[in-house]
Amino acid sequence: MYCLRNLQYARIPNDIIKLYTELYPFVGRNQTMLKTVSKDLDTLIAETVRLDTYYFAMLFNLELPESRFRGILSKGVQAKNKTERFVRNVKQAFTKIHQETETFMLNSTEIFDMLRFLYREVEPASHLQFAKTEKKRDKTTDLLSSSNPTKREALDQLCKTFLNAQEKSDFETAFIAVNFYIDFINLRPFVNHNKPLGLMLLYILLIDSSFKSLHLASFFELLYKQSNKLEKLTKDASHNWGEGLADVMSLHRFLVQRLLESYQGLHELLRNYTFDQQTNKSDYIENTINKLDEVFTKEEIRAQHPTISDSTINRTLKRLRDEKKIRPLGKGRSAKWMKLYQSPKKPSIYEQIKLKV
Repeated sequence: MYCLRNLQYARIPNDIIKLYTELYPFVGRNQTMLKTVSKDLDTLIAETVRLDTYYFAMLFNLELPESRFRGILSKGVQAKNKTERFVRNVKQAFTKIHQETETFMLNSTEIFDMLRFLYREVEPASHLQFAKTEKKRDKTTDLLSSSNPTKREALDQLCKTFLNAQEKSDFETAFIAVNFYIDFINLRPFVNHNKPLGLMLLYILLIDSSFKSLHLASFFELLYKQSNKLEKLTKDASHNWGEGLADVMSLHRFLVQRLLESYQGLHELLRNYTFDQQTNKSDYIENTINKLDEVFTKEEIRAQHPTISDSTINRTLKRLRDEKKIRPLGKGRSAKWMKLYQSPKKPSIYEQIKLKV
């Protein structure tokens, strides 16, 4: 509540306002973009779920062999230990989020249910409980200790404060969501796992705030690529939280930048998708290979063409191998491939400016 109750004092910097002016034209095209891929929407969302699950696990340094990750995320193999069961639960949670985002009710009961869902068969029930309110030794009082004697009541008050701020529409919902996230992880309403749960809640609030690119672009991949910066900004935003002096603006800027990046990535995906529908798929895969590094993987191809089947990709790789254009480096699903020809030279900046347009 410390962040959310001080919203009225916030002043949004001009550079963040500029980011929003770049972001919201994309948001205005949400329905058009989703309609473009409506035929393969479920396939694309399933790919987003796999990527988000993988990078969510990586953010929290879960150690799992790549082969087991692939088995759980792509083949639905049976989980054998606590780490694998957690990855399975996260994947199921993301699937449910994309299917039923609008049915999620922000209150302590739903959040508690999500915690138990994420860690079922992973943690004992005693580790999945509301934390006890810490008694202060001094005589000072705050919002938590004076009007919310339990952490559950404090969490309910935090949810109500968020919903009231959202209803007033004085600030962008993304900004309100970032304040909620910092309040949540510092409130620490549960005995364990407040940070993973807080990130999951932030994700839900952003999707529910009309940032529909997150259905088709991996938000957690974007966060993982700058995980050190995310960790630092989160700590900075939590500084002096207990005194009501937390400053979330830098974290807010970072997350809006990632949202803009997600829409830019979605724009590229839609461009590739449109070409996939209009051209010979094998030829288009070959064109993608031409643009990759000299050594590449099948995963890099699949990232560019998530709706093209594995069999089509495999047929193309086999054809290029038979034509002596590429050769495998190793065996199995994780094998890399090497080009046996020189990739087309990219024009220099001086050559580009001479092109006729």
